[in-house]
Amino acid sequence: MTLHVDISPLKSPDQYRRLSREAVRHAGEAPSLYFRLSYLGLAAGWRALADESEKAFNAQMHAEAVDIADVWPDRRAG
Repeated sequence: MTLHVDISPLKSPDQYRRLSREAVRHAGEAPSLYFRLSYLGLAAGWRALADESEKAFNAQMHAEAVDIADVWPDRRAG
């Protein structure tokens, strides 16, 4: 049983979550406890990557919003 994944670093969080769900599905079909635990470990890793990529995305969006506020100081909210 093999699982091939070809992705570049920091894809969208949704893609990592999809991979996590896929690993959990494979765990349910695994022929032994060893493979089941291995797939669940992969699922946890994909989920952690989803969380990290979401944090990076949010930090980038915040930084861009701050940059725009510096360009147009008269348009600041509040």
